[in-house]
Amino acid sequence: MQKFLIVLVVIFVILLSAAVTNPSREEFINWGVVEIRSQAENDIERIFGGAVAAPMLELQTELDDYVFFTIFTLEKSDSEVKYLGIFNSFFALD
Repeated sequence: MQKFLIVLVVIFVILLSAAVTNPSREEFINWGVVEIRSQAENDIERIFGGAVAAPMLELQTELDDYVFFTIFTLEKSDSEVKYLGIFNSFFALD
């Protein structure tokens, strides 16, 4: 019985920390801008890419919040890219 209680407490702590660190839309957009800037090849692309990226990501991003994690869907002209947001981190699903 004591092992079961310990396991239950550990699961509760993990779920609670996942809920508290579930990333928001704003955090996803900020992460996306940083990713776009890091892929730029020169300073001009970094400046203009960052300035254009935030509004474009704002328009193209939909999210499904599941309390413990969030699925972010980025709609491009001919496809969709999905990202999992959990524990303040983002992972591509496609």
